[in-house]
Parts: sequence; structure tokens; C-alpha cells
Amino acid sequence: MSDLQTAFDKLIEEQNELTKRFQETAQSLFKETTKEFFAKNPGVTAVIWTQYTPYFNDGEACEFNVNEPYYTNATAEQFEDISNWGEYEGDDETVWSETDWILCSESDYSKERRGNMKLEGIDPATIQHFSKMIQSSEMEDVMEAMFGDHVRIVATREGFEVDDYSHD
Repeated sequence: MSDLQTAFDKLIEEQNELTKRFQETAQSLFKETTKEFFAKNPGVTAVIWTQYTPYFNDGEACEFNVNEPYYTNATAEQFEDISNWGEYEGDDETVWSETDWILCSESDYSKERRGNMKLEGIDPATIQHFSKMIQSSEMEDVMEAMFGDHVRIVATREGFEVDDYSHD
């Protein structure tokens, strides 16, 4: 084997080690960030999102993606009443399930949408940061490694529930 091939093989090995170290560090930081998020947002009981690789994308490449998260004050028993689109479909009028934009924006539409919602115990800055973090392109590989593809994740103070997610 030539010296150039040996150098190239060593470089690939170093890249693989860096990738593994990045993944491990990012996963650890993600868990700590999630704990901090819930500490600063006692009014949020769960963050729910889906992540998957689409089966079809109008001729474009089908690439893994973490979808927009929804924040809710629903109880664990009410999580099943939150649709795949993040909307609460139950009967309890005090329950809300919304995106970071609705919860944090000062637009007239967001304010109207928030209407009579009781939004006590939420910190808009950490909500926006959490959304940005999980949807960043830099975190895609980490999110896929942690939770998988074609899944729905419910993050709570107690941990993460991961279920298969069917999308068509």
C-alpha cells in the first residue's frame, strides 16, 4: 500500500472518530438542554414532533427531516388527542398545543390564535431555541441516531416516548 493510500485511510479513520465523538457529545448536550428547557417552562408538559425521510418529494431527493415541534400543556392521558398535525382534538378547553411561532410571535395572527389560552410558565426564548436546535441541519444525523426514522417523539420531563409514525 502506498504512503498516500495509508494517509488517506488514516484521514477517513480520523473523520469517523470525530463524527462519533460529535454524535456522543451532541446527544449528551441534547438531553441536558431538554432538562433545562422543562425547568424553564413549567407550563409545558410535552414537546411533540415527527421526523422521517419522505417516500416521495416531487422528483427531489428524499432527505431525512425533523418536523416542526408542538408544545402543549396536555396531560399524558391527553397526548393521544393531539393529531399528527399537532392540533389538540379533545374536549378540554384549557388544553393547548401550538408551534413556537404561535406561542412566541407578536404578530396579530399569533396573538389572536393565543386568544384565551392560559400561557403561564412558558419562556419564549427557550421555546424558540429548542425548536431551532432540533430542526437544525447540523442536528439531523444526531436526531436520527437518537430516535430513528419514521417516528413520532413525545418529550416530557420524564424522558422520551418514541412511536412508529406512518406518513403518506
